[in-house]
Amino acid sequence: MTAVPAPVTVVVGSDGFIGASLCRALERRRRPPQRLTRPRNAAEEHRYADTIGRADLVFWAAGTVTPKRAVSRPELVELDQRALAAALEACKLGARRPTVVLLGSGGTAYRPDVPSPVDETGPLGPDSVYGRAKLAQEQALREAADHLRPVVLRPSNVYGPGQRAEGGLGVVSHWLEAAAAQRPLQVFGDPATRRDYVYIDDVVAALLAVWDRHLDRDTREPLDGVVLNVGAGRPTSLAELLEVVTATVERPLTIRYADRRAFDRRDIWLDVKRASALLGWRPVTDLRTGVARTWAALTGPTR
Repeated sequence: MTAVPAPVTVVVGSDGFIGASLCRALERRRRPPQRLTRPRNAAEEHRYADTIGRADLVFWAAGTVTPKRAVSRPELVELDQRALAAALEACKLGARRPTVVLLGSGGTAYRPDVPSPVDETGPLGPDSVYGRAKLAQEQALREAADHLRPVVLRPSNVYGPGQRAEGGLGVVSHWLEAAAAQRPLQVFGDPATRRDYVYIDDVVAALLAVWDRHLDRDTREPLDGVVLNVGAGRPTSLAELLEVVTATVERPLTIRYADRRAFDRRDIWLDVKRASALLGWRPVTDLRTGVARTWAALTGPTR
């Protein structure tokens, strides 16, 4: 039997948290992807377009916008949208019809009044600038479907080793970095608020499952126009998360409470049954294990 050649894979945002983790996973499989970051000049723009134009599979994990920055730096939202538009236009250059996998936002895409767990058929209606920006990217991807195969994965709150604590994202990384520096931990909003926290390895596993499905494209229907939630599939309150972090750090922590910020979502967790059915994927890392691994990576073996 003739082996199916591996797809030409491009990861845009290869220097980011999820993108870098995906690149390392593909390299461990001896299938190194083409790594791309946002071009900084005309020469880089040409190489950027040429690389994407030769791709079979593009993972779009790029972005400079966080929920906080989306409010205070609207120009970054526009830059992100323009970068994606350029990539989608570059997909027209090659003879292939590539699969483009966009990382959306399961935590912000759905209407705030939708009961959890919410599945992919839940009504959309983000109530933040960040959520609307992510949903606009999904729309741009769908509108380009005549020359590419759109796939959207909507992760929930991703955490894990290597995540930088940034405004409005990464409560686990924020709290662990604060604990390592012996600073107070900041809790915004009601500690009973429940959200969905998914470990980075589980998100990468879902992306690799899409990669595997593409590799098997001669014997199975390709993913085309699919939207999939990727999360832990269960709720964790801020109070419960705080208990896990405190137990992991193994010392008392100073906690400061503040009002909920405008961009903070209330209760939301995801139904991930569709990803399980289509990809054979499921989250396997429990919260205590994931937080412990993140803490160990942050503090080193001699903490």
